[in-house]
Amino acid sequence: MIRDISQEIEQHLEARLSRRMKAEERHLTRLERREAEAEKLIGELCRNGQTIHYINVRNVKGEFTGKTREFPGPLGFGEAVHFLIRNNYV
Repeated sequence: MIRDISQEIEQHLEARLSRRMKAEERHLTRLERREAEAEKLIGELCRNGQTIHYINVRNVKGEFTGKTREFPGPLGFGEAVHFLIRNNYV
């Protein structure tokens, strides 16, 4: 009787762990896909020997406004990716 209960509890815990791992895998896959899509939207230019990453700004409707947003410095690419994901560009 006690062994049956302990086996049942163990199976329940293993099932919860399995669900949690699958959910984490789905989340990471979605995040990687969004990052890959965001990377395609980032442009790069060189100004005074410094690489500057930029994006074309869109309005709420998703139309381009003609403005750009620049992300200078060595961390500019990562900041641009984060900006695009955070603001639902991808």
